[in-house]
Amino acid sequence: MECLRGEPGEVLRRVPGRETFLVEGSDGVAWVVKRYSGGARAAGAARREFEALEELARAGLAVPPAVACLEQGGVGVLAMEHVVHEQSLREALAVAEGGERALLLERLLGMVLGLHTRGWHHRDLYLHHVLVDERGELVLIDLGRARRLRWTRRRWFAKDLAALLLWTPSEVSECARLRFLARYMDGMEMLSRRERRRFALDIVRRCARLARHRPRHGEAGAWEGGA
Repeated sequence: MECLRGEPGEVLRRVPGRETFLVEGSDGVAWVVKRYSGGARAAGAARREFEALEELARAGLAVPPAVACLEQGGVGVLAMEHVVHEQSLREALAVAEGGERALLLERLLGMVLGLHTRGWHHRDLYLHHVLVDERGELVLIDLGRARRLRWTRRRWFAKDLAALLLWTPSEVSECARLRFLARYMDGMEMLSRRERRRFALDIVRRCARLARHRPRHGEAGAWEGGA
């Protein structure tokens, strides 16, 4: 209940309507606790992220293990296990050598295809939302806006790809980016030249749109010249 008010642990992030804390959980396992406030709709955001974490974990995707969810009086709290890591994927790609970078991109491709072929789109698929854990495996985080589509809408998938490519560090070559995109389209069974061209152009347009974006809450990002 203490997570519904006050500061239950170290503040990791605080923006209007959402606070994120690092707290000491049970059995010595650290938890990340997200607290949403601002009414029933905001409280429901905690439940939606909890459900996304559980469903994606059942599907075999690497996401933080969900611990608990609580809603009360217009406040929603989500607790998940803290992913021990030293780097985000964006940081890792910037310093990795050729073979290691290729392996990271291979793992990223598998993660994105695992998400999209199941009908899910992340909606905030930036490289700092992919962590490299202690074993070197990738873990997808920040699933508060993730949704599973009843019908395939490739514009949502294009938006995810645009976010990824925009945030890819300059150390990843253009050839590597194009290879990644081509293999993604193969995995999504986009086989016709016309279909692949339309999808690629949609990504380019969305990249340009995202590059003009200015964050509402002061987040650091590609708009500061780091893409």
